[in-house]
Amino acid sequence: MPDRDYFKLKSPDVLFENTLTIDLGNKVCILDCIKSTHTDDSTIIYIPDEKVVFLGDCAYGTTTNSLFHYKQSLLLPMIKDIQKYDAEMFLLGHESICDSNEMDIYWEELTTASQVVKSTSLENAIVSFKAENKRDPNDNELFFIKAFVNDHIIHSQ
Repeated sequence: MPDRDYFKLKSPDVLFENTLTIDLGNKVCILDCIKSTHTDDSTIIYIPDEKVVFLGDCAYGTTTNSLFHYKQSLLLPMIKDIQKYDAEMFLLGHESICDSNEMDIYWEELTTASQVVKSTSLENAIVSFKAENKRDPNDNELFFIKAFVNDHIIHSQ
């Protein structure tokens, strides 16, 4: 959209709740509303015969009151909603195509970071991470830890 000032959103032609299966003739697409750490209304698209899931931004965090955070309470339900599909490839909004091994690493880093954050203290979360994992957090895990700490800060306000 080169000129967003004049962009007008059309009313939808199709409305659905939860899940919608679309047969495009030679391709079936399953649209599924899922819980998300990014927005309250995330929809993913699964292409069964390709074993591909289009995730868009649903697996990312969000910003509230100028703080980037991951909604800790929605992390595991979101992962469960996504992992119910037999997918081998994942398309995220801001990454290259990820295979299932790369997504497993992403989920592991997110969940490992989430498990150690129990308060608004970044220092306590890092100490807990080191104690539980017998190592320092990598750059991704540290980013996620900070985001989960921010989630606690937002909920404490």
